[in-house]
Amino acid sequence: MNQNRKDNDLQRAIDEITQKGGQQGGGPKPAQGPAPSQPAAGMMPPATPAPNNTMKLPSMPSPAQVAPAPQMAMPSMPMGGGFGRPMSYGADISKVKEAALKELFPIMDRVEVEPEKRFLLYQEMLNTMRDKAVIAPAYEAARQIRDDKVRADSLLYLINSIDEMSL
Repeated sequence: MNQNRKDNDLQRAIDEITQKGGQQGGGPKPAQGPAPSQPAAGMMPPATPAPNNTMKLPSMPSPAQVAPAPQMAMPSMPMGGGFGRPMSYGADISKVKEAALKELFPIMDRVEVEPEKRFLLYQEMLNTMRDKAVIAPAYEAARQIRDDKVRADSLLYLINSIDEMSL
């Protein structure tokens, strides 16, 4: 008798949780069956197992039933914001790219990539940020490129960038 009472209490708690979850999430509510009957004192509970439909878990709606999610803006974060600070981007992905490059620049020494790839990252920073502080580390990355043609192209790019920034 005591075990059946615990089972019924547990089932009620599960039903309450699934009902609250369904109401908060706005999704379909689980089906409610009749409440299990309590055995009278001194009587043995029925030997048959409880029916399978006593607890229904909410099912995922099909894609056709799901309404499109409302358009959400990115968290707001001041430009130059660091880890954990929100920043406002809206739909302008170029601002996201610029913010990511600005955050990456001070920790570029921790990025483990080939010299060619490292230079390409610095080149992207120069194109996006137009910051003279990027030139020296980009030059060091260009100097480490083994292929003479790629190194020459990289150095020429730096020279042209320096000329453009000096105007």
